[in-house]
Amino acid sequence: MQQFLWLIADILIVMAFIASPWVIFAKLGIDRPGWLKDGIALVVVFVIWAGVALFLATQTILWLGFVP
Repeated sequence: MQQFLWLIADILIVMAFIASPWVIFAKLGIDRPGWLKDGIALVVVFVIWAGVALFLATQTILWLGFVP
């Protein structure tokens, strides 16, 4: 049961890392630049950020000790 709870915590950490820039920019009212409104550029930026966020989340999970 404890591993299941760790998995839930890990998923929440990953989602927080991925969503945090968009939430922060939305709260501050910062508009997206014109070049980012293009669909393909948005996908490229999101994929790059998702990779960085997954790395940071993995390091956070290891640092917190949420491993079986």
